[in-house]
Amino acid sequence: MLGKINQLTIVRVGNVFSFSTLQEIGDRLLTAFEGIIGDYQVSHHESPVTDSIDAYLLTMVLHTEYRGHTLGITDADLKTDDADEFYNVIIGGKNPCNDVAVVSTRKLSPARIESNTDYELLVNRTVKVSLHEVGHNLGLTDHGTYTFAADGALCPMSKGEYNKFGYSGYVRAVVDGRGVRFCDECNYFLHVVHGRQRQDPRS
Repeated sequence: MLGKINQLTIVRVGNVFSFSTLQEIGDRLLTAFEGIIGDYQVSHHESPVTDSIDAYLLTMVLHTEYRGHTLGITDADLKTDDADEFYNVIIGGKNPCNDVAVVSTRKLSPARIESNTDYELLVNRTVKVSLHEVGHNLGLTDHGTYTFAADGALCPMSKGEYNKFGYSGYVRAVVDGRGVRFCDECNYFLHVVHGRQRQDPRS
């Protein structure tokens, strides 16, 4: 689906994060996808204040408005039509019919943000989920097991058997365990499909 993959539009939906924080997230995505994504722009999508939004609908709206490689970040819950209550609210998703991925910070946020440490935790979690969803936009698939990168952290595409943890446990055990570097398998895919130079695991 991807056309111009080297340009990413990061869209704030709602009041989540300042533009400077979105730029920090964008800079970290550029580092992780160096050699593939070369630039990003930050935008804001006006939407009604709401506690939840249909994930598929949001991707379609963003696709219509931005028409390209897009990452939407919202503070609303992302709802799906899955009959299983566990799966009908997601922290991130990618529409297979276009080039739009979306991330919700609702389940990523600490119970209270009372310090810089709390805020940094939310930003770090958002970066890791964003890496996962943008990875899907580039064709990467989930690791059903806990796959590690060279730095010892979980590959951003690791999903694991998160059912046994429940939602809060999934965030703690999987998202917090992810790093910002991809495993050998993902790096090989990015090299073959997108021409990215192979990374030195020692760096």
